[in-house]
Amino acid sequence: MNKAARSILQRIGPDSNVDNQRNQIVSREVEEAKAKLRQREAADEDQSTFEAIPEEMLTESEKRHAKHRRQQAQAGRFTPAADRLPIMSKEEREAHNKNRPKWQQTEFEGPIEKLIEKYKDLDEVRKHLTLGQSMKYEFTEDGRVLDQKGNLIYDGEKLV
Repeated sequence: MNKAARSILQRIGPDSNVDNQRNQIVSREVEEAKAKLRQREAADEDQSTFEAIPEEMLTESEKRHAKHRRQQAQAGRFTPAADRLPIMSKEEREAHNKNRPKWQQTEFEGPIEKLIEKYKDLDEVRKHLTLGQSMKYEFTEDGRVLDQKGNLIYDGEKLV
């Protein structure tokens, strides 16, 4: 707010309507906060009396008991896993796994030039590439192999 507007507002004096509205809003928020606090206290009364006592004052057996009660309460919130999770029969699992790709462990067999000489087929070469090599080279539709910079490595018939 600029200086002129501030001086005018100071001369006029405080507006009682604005103050009344602000007081009503604050009192409404206080009532809502009190209602929430009462709800929380009602929910806390349902919990164990051990939770109201600080952890340092509990004996070991009381700590174990409180832990056991918390575990039981947590377990009661969910249905058993057998009810929640789908259980597949042997036939269903075989049908499910049939369409999934098979993972093949790859290991470095040599540079791409050696793989092309060894296997001759680009599909077979692609199967034997490591992850780093497969990211480094691009196989085109017409049977050529390009490196990252776009340089021709294999033209479909011979190494360049």
